[in-house]
Amino acid sequence: MTVITKTLALSFLVVGAVGLASADYNDAMSYFEQQEYHQALQEFREAAQRGDADAQYMLGRMHAAGNGTTQNFVQAHKWYNLAASRGHRHAAEARDALAERMTPAQIAEAQQAARGWQPGATSSSDTDTLSERERVAVVQRELNRLGYDAGPVDGVMGDRTRSAIYQYQADMGIAGDGRASADLVERLRQTDPEQVAAPSGSQSASSSRVVLRDDFSDGDYRRTPSWTVLSGDFDVNANGLRSVVTTQQAGNRTPSGLNSDRPEEVGLAVLGMILEQRRNGDNEAATRVEPAQIFVNAPVDNAFRVELELASSQTPGSLSLGVFQGNRPTNGTGYHLVYSAGSQPALTLVRQIAGNTETVARHDGRLELEDNRFHRLVWTRDENGHMEIRVDDRRLLRAQDNGLRDPFQGFVLANQGGDFTLGRIRIEE
Repeated sequence: MTVITKTLALSFLVVGAVGLASADYNDAMSYFEQQEYHQALQEFREAAQRGDADAQYMLGRMHAAGNGTTQNFVQAHKWYNLAASRGHRHAAEARDALAERMTPAQIAEAQQAARGWQPGATSSSDTDTLSERERVAVVQRELNRLGYDAGPVDGVMGDRTRSAIYQYQADMGIAGDGRASADLVERLRQTDPEQVAAPSGSQSASSSRVVLRDDFSDGDYRRTPSWTVLSGDFDVNANGLRSVVTTQQAGNRTPSGLNSDRPEEVGLAVLGMILEQRRNGDNEAATRVEPAQIFVNAPVDNAFRVELELASSQTPGSLSLGVFQGNRPTNGTGYHLVYSAGSQPALTLVRQIAGNTETVARHDGRLELEDNRFHRLVWTRDENGHMEIRVDDRRLLRAQDNGLRDPFQGFVLANQGGDFTLGRIRIEE
């Protein structure tokens, strides 16, 4: 009787544990499907530590894809291996496919990690198992996710990464040491972009006023609001306002073909000058065939917020967008943000006064947006001239410039070469 009682009690414990793990797994899948990867990762880890094969398989997927954490084939292989050993029907196939992309040393490390894994570990994080280089890479990825410019995710602690760590620590009010510690990794993983302190002097959302809003859903850029084409061709499709400018290869270092004597090309001349500086003697530089420039009147104060969604489908490509003063952008005064697809610097912020151009800031790293999807760009400027530019919630530029103190009259976009689509735009003051 005692044996039967113990057996039944053990059965109830097992069933209860399985039910708990299943609940955690379902919660984790809900977060995963909503693309809340950091929360999903935490939930999957807790279920995986109890031996849930489905959760272990999902951890393999997330580490392989870099969802909510740095991409790590060793960790992905380990979790696939553990799930396969517990009979998961897809894990072995996923592990073997991943192994074809790994080095023998990585595979050996992953197998050793799987052999050394023990269920029921108290820690829900893999931070302690990371090497120094892997930990730095995690810090870089998390900082970039939060909008700090930590540079490429290469695991190398350089000045940009260290500076980003100091900035994050200052914004979060914690002691600054500039180190990629395990504690910092855990803190970063638990931080949402909304928690990061806003720059001083930034305006509150309650005081903003929308001066322009357009998603081109009416199929016509000529009305509500009315855009004006200065040169080139634009059309509206299901995705938004599209412009395609074909480029060709030049055999020498000829200028970009702009005639700054024509007032309608003054804004484009700014971009041409910047691109010319980047050629650095490259005789195979792309030459513009026909530019495309369009603008819309949207009076806004000197402090503003521009939010837009942009898609790029061609490399190389060159696009300039910005705000201008005066009745038309032909006056040659305003701020322009230049994106150069496949080139460095990828982003350049310039100030233009009566046709004279000066670089305010630039992002020296690459920014590759050519992935057939829209990317969110946010450009803010406060009353003190502090400007910040984020792409997909990653802060790439921060600068202060008071060269232009008067209000702006509108927004201008110039395609120097490439295939660009403006999905939507919103400007607030």
